[in-house]
Amino acid sequence: MENYFNKIIELFAKHDVSTSSQNEFYRWLTGEKFSGEKEQALRNLWNNMADSTPAEVSYETRQSLNEVRKKIRQRPRKVNTKRLLFWQISAASLLIALLSTLYFAAGKKSANTDLIEQYTPIAEMTYLTLPDGTKVQMNSTATLLYPEQFTGESRSVYLIGEANFKVAKNKKLPFIVKSNDFQVTALGTEFNMKAYPGDPALSTTLLSGSVEVRFNNLASALILKPNEQFTYNKQTKEETISRPDIDEVTAWQRGELVFKSTTLKEIITVLERKYPYSFVYALNTLKDDKYTFRFKDKTSLREVMDIIAEVSGHIKYRIENDKCYISPL
Repeated sequence: MENYFNKIIELFAKHDVSTSSQNEFYRWLTGEKFSGEKEQALRNLWNNMADSTPAEVSYETRQSLNEVRKKIRQRPRKVNTKRLLFWQISAASLLIALLSTLYFAAGKKSANTDLIEQYTPIAEMTYLTLPDGTKVQMNSTATLLYPEQFTGESRSVYLIGEANFKVAKNKKLPFIVKSNDFQVTALGTEFNMKAYPGDPALSTTLLSGSVEVRFNNLASALILKPNEQFTYNKQTKEETISRPDIDEVTAWQRGELVFKSTTLKEIITVLERKYPYSFVYALNTLKDDKYTFRFKDKTSLREVMDIIAEVSGHIKYRIENDKCYISPL
């Protein structure tokens, strides 16, 4: 999960965001869930900024850093009733203050471009229409960065997480979804893209139309046909094209959970996005056995865990407040 938090925080740190997005980001950042991981990600950002040379950091960014340092020195040393960590308070101020230029692989964009950042909280979904009319459905914990108005020779957005895109047709302006070194280009089509930083595999499933997928640091490319799914493993560099059950691919859009030949560790990663609970367990508690489950919309975590524990036969669980503790039988 650490890489995931780094990506979320760095994305907010590098771009101006709307007031509503700032407020929502603050609530997420200062929440108790995964507080340790978020604190570490903030420490990493803070240390990287502090250690950078003037040539590596823009004038505006360094000015922002200096302003935050002044605020920290002036801040009274009181214990917050919400037990907010020092780094959550100070670095959060830095995140919103930072100014930097947005770079997409297609070229440089003006720092004055109005950017909108949409984050979907845990256990929720987001539906939005982009400025060009493209319909987007975002899965929980996904983040989408897009301009207030599309300009230039393409319509480029940046995705962390999973989303479904129903792209508005415009043959003159290709629609591009970017996520690190993974990129999908479409003209007018519908596709599902999954690119969570913590997952080794990136995938795109084409539902209709045609898309070009670029991967392997954008050095490789291929064209998908309808109902084809392309999967690329960032660690092994393995690539596959398959024809999955589209109903299973789009199950998340209906609130369903589908696991197919999935380990318990992988299942827990998905459950932490779906439900507002953090899981506590020892890695040696989870075996490498693979399971197949399907849960309907609005199935409670307790019902899910009852079935998983019974089928696996080697774990038990208990839920206390916002934590789910897993232990061996």
